[in-house]
Amino acid sequence: MKKLAFLLFLTTTTLIVSCSSDDDAPFVADETLIPGEWSLTETRSENGRASATIGGLPVNGDYSVTGRDYTATATFTESTSENEPNIVAGSGGFILVANFTIPFQDPIEVKQNVTELIGTSEWTVNGNTLSVTVQQETTSNEITSLTEQSMTLKIAVDEEITVEFGAETIIASVTGDQFITLAR
Repeated sequence: MKKLAFLLFLTTTTLIVSCSSDDDAPFVADETLIPGEWSLTETRSENGRASATIGGLPVNGDYSVTGRDYTATATFTESTSENEPNIVAGSGGFILVANFTIPFQDPIEVKQNVTELIGTSEWTVNGNTLSVTVQQETTSNEITSLTEQSMTLKIAVDEEITVEFGAETIIASVTGDQFITLAR
């Protein structure tokens, strides 16, 4: 459950982009800003698409993911020894709200209470990629914005998920971009 909750945490979010005339240089994350306690402040998805076969018929639609009632925090601790990993510990949760739009159907809204974010996991940074290992599975997240007060992560989603739909088990293909914004 912790793995699923963390995946939902990381696969839901918001993108903050600052534009000005002097923004010609590419963004480079300063990983020294990551250690510390961060609170989840916003989640959002962009360009969400889902497709599946239901009752023998292909079904395609759009989805969006947001969150609310955030109590989730993540504390990133930097290792003091070369032989020890960096640790991230999460607590709290949020309500995940997913909206699906399928042609010729009423929109579908699904809410899930994510009660526990994550347990204790390892984290690393390579360039603008923050990788988190939960139960021996590593998820890579693009750091799109990082300041002393705010961090925004992006995940490109391209996966298959299994959904119980009445008596039928459906395998859906899901693509899109998920964003998460954390603040101190």
